[in-house]
Amino acid sequence: MKKTLIGLSLMASTLLFGAETYTQFLNTAVEDAYDIHNYSKAKMEQLAQSDSELKTYTKKLEAYEAKISNFLESQAKESFNSKEDAQQALNELEMLSSQSVVLAKTVAYLASHQADNANASYNNTIQTASKTILRLSDDIGVMADRILLMAKEIGIMADRIVQTQEIQSKNLIATQKLAQYAMTLTDEQLTATKQNVQNSINTGMSNMNMNVNQMQTHQASQVSIPMH
Repeated sequence: MKKTLIGLSLMASTLLFGAETYTQFLNTAVEDAYDIHNYSKAKMEQLAQSDSELKTYTKKLEAYEAKISNFLESQAKESFNSKEDAQQALNELEMLSSQSVVLAKTVAYLASHQADNANASYNNTIQTASKTILRLSDDIGVMADRILLMAKEIGIMADRIVQTQEIQSKNLIATQKLAQYAMTLTDEQLTATKQNVQNSINTGMSNMNMNVNQMQTHQASQVSIPMH
């Protein structure tokens, strides 16, 4: 109920004052992150088994990252309307930062729990999702820098700003490590797959050569030597 009221309030502000503010955008971005996470929870089994399902999920991540990136590019520097507005933005930023870790955990989980029939295409999709998570963490970092500066300019207490900064820094590191972990796992899987294919080819060639040698030996033993 509280989130609904906040959402209605932000919507009304947008209609009255025009362009979406950082606080308004953060509220929407947090809700969108929750939606993506809930989608992944409901489809986790399919995501671990199907490349097409994983691609659908990855497209959701890409669209989400693009939305945040486009907002940052289009948004000119602004100031908070009040300290209350700044406080709310800091709260939303902390939640958004935490949700980026949750999204990264999902990708890392899929990389480490993919089904046995996962192929190169599946691993490539994991790589795409991981790179998207890294771009998302960069976007949130840029947004955090702007919001922290605006909060300082309007007079928010230094210890409150430091609190948000520490949370953001911790979550940024966690998000990047999880995404890099997922990429490392898929790199290893791709290398192992290539090695298995090469081993199979080598084994097949070895067996074929062995069979040919056996046939030649058998044929030679059956050749009669003419007596003079």
